[in-house]
Amino acid sequence: MFSGAGDTGSLSICNMKGNRMGKLVVSCIAVGEIGTNCYLLHAEGAEETLIVDPGGEARRIRKKMETEGLRPVAILLTHGHYDHTLAVGTLRRMYPGIPVYACLDEKDILLDPSLNAWFMDRFEPVTADIWLKEGDELDLAGLHCRVLQTPGHTIGSICFYFEEDKVLVAGDTLFFTGYGRTDLPTGSARQLKKSLERLLLTLPGDVIVLPGHGRSTTIGFEKSVEGLG
Repeated sequence: MFSGAGDTGSLSICNMKGNRMGKLVVSCIAVGEIGTNCYLLHAEGAEETLIVDPGGEARRIRKKMETEGLRPVAILLTHGHYDHTLAVGTLRRMYPGIPVYACLDEKDILLDPSLNAWFMDRFEPVTADIWLKEGDELDLAGLHCRVLQTPGHTIGSICFYFEEDKVLVAGDTLFFTGYGRTDLPTGSARQLKKSLERLLLTLPGDVIVLPGHGRSTTIGFEKSVEGLG
């Protein structure tokens, strides 16, 4: 669920294999009816992988992991909209016991179809095993990241910041020359403006941004687009 995302370009990594960023290796598959970027994140040379925002097509996600010799150990959610969570239930059944991480402030959206599913006939609630908040540090699959709460697109939107690898998994908060819409339940233009300013004014310019839709970008480029450079 997005607005302002640019066309694919030279930085696009979707449907490519094993793009190394520091010790972090990123693979991406665009899933679902509106092409949500589902990311597979793992340390170089490791089998354990993190699944970020599995928005549909669980079998395609599983096939990509099998093709790349990866074993999932956790599911991370940047926010609760159905196009980022639709495959969670199926993946849980495929991989019993796999934990799901999401922001505590997103709990209602994950559970309530009136806040989440829009026009969908079928809704499968999602609950997290680990509820996250600002500043939480995660050590998973040989990788380390910090949780940044970035409300605006939804009240519980978060980014995962892999500082050592200079990568920000941004969900629908920040896109290539754009940002997430704020006209959906719990959205707030005021909060999103503050979240964007925080990211663009505090993170290094060479941090690579992996958005929820469309091509990747950098903090520095988006800072110049917004006239903050």
